[in-house]
Amino acid sequence: MKMKFSTAVALISSLLISACVTVPQEPQVNKNKLAISSVRDIPISYPQGSRFSLSPKYVKETSLKASQMQSIYKTYADAIVSDLSGNGFINISDAKAADFHVGFEIALASDLSDKELSNEIGISPGLPANDKMKRGSFLIYIEDARSGKKVWRGAAQGFVHEDVDASERTNRAAAIVKRVLNQFYITN
Repeated sequence: MKMKFSTAVALISSLLISACVTVPQEPQVNKNKLAISSVRDIPISYPQGSRFSLSPKYVKETSLKASQMQSIYKTYADAIVSDLSGNGFINISDAKAADFHVGFEIALASDLSDKELSNEIGISPGLPANDKMKRGSFLIYIEDARSGKKVWRGAAQGFVHEDVDASERTNRAAAIVKRVLNQFYITN
């Protein structure tokens, strides 16, 4: 009787142990991850009070609608002006009277590959692609108005947040611009 009982307990125990299967979980991707890279090209500095003009650049072909692109560019243009103005620079609309020009471009990875990004601006933040999320890039550069040479270049890559409202989108753009332009301020 004891033999049958211990055999039954052993059989039940082995079935329970073999039924416990560990399923490896896929690693969570941080949707808020942001990769930033920048480089200073020439040692020109601009004191507070220097005047700048905006010079947006557009991807030749985009998967987004024109109205979506206009909205995104306006959001980033406003963030750039706000950040530079908050750091003592003056935005002007007359490009001929500016001390420096601020060029910028925004693109999805599907519209501007890492290779094209690197060829276009000469740097790439290197955020790894993720099949489940869209990756976007924000490119910005400072160009000296007198010489026409690029003084500084910066780029950020992050994952697109399609499920956020306009207010959160504006705050996110401002945070991205601030983090990238901090690289400029440090070397200015």
